[in-house]
Amino acid sequence: MERKNRNKYERIQFVRDLGFNTEENILIRPKDSVERYKPFLDKLKRCSIRTFKDLEDFTTTPAYPIQSREKAYGIIDNLQKQKYNVILATPIDPANCMFAGAAHKGNRPIRIEIADGPGTTRRVTHEGKIDRDYFLSNKNYWTNDTRVNECVKQIRKCHLKNVIFEFSYYKKPVGYKKENFIVWEICDDGSNQSKV
Repeated sequence: MERKNRNKYERIQFVRDLGFNTEENILIRPKDSVERYKPFLDKLKRCSIRTFKDLEDFTTTPAYPIQSREKAYGIIDNLQKQKYNVILATPIDPANCMFAGAAHKGNRPIRIEIADGPGTTRRVTHEGKIDRDYFLSNKNYWTNDTRVNECVKQIRKCHLKNVIFEFSYYKKPVGYKKENFIVWEICDDGSNQSKV
């Protein structure tokens, strides 16, 4: 089924629906009561908070990457008053990231761009920092980095084409599946040929 114009939370759920590891999270709408998210937040010492509006206009919205549970209650309350939808998630520390990147999966070989070291996919997708660049055939070509190969193997299994995967690889397992490889988002590559 083709679905367009997903909001930020729906895009994360789409990644999960495809079987990839992604963050553990819940959605808090502006009118939700504290009882809606208290059980989730009370299990955490720290959390991550991101936001979006119902009508996304792709402007930057507030984000609070790693916050204490105590501060989070006040932040969420304030954001709800401003009519933001809140994505409350278990925190994933960018300092533990070994590499982050983007992979284009189209009709040609998969192309992967990677920024090494601590950080987020933003380094590749927004800042254009590329430490490693791979073109991988649809056959059996592999890199000499087993961690990159692990990422490629999972990306290849996905039935989607003409899409871009934003992903990271961590020193220790993260996300709801507790794996080192995590996919943050899958989006259309701009060719208007994807089913995303």
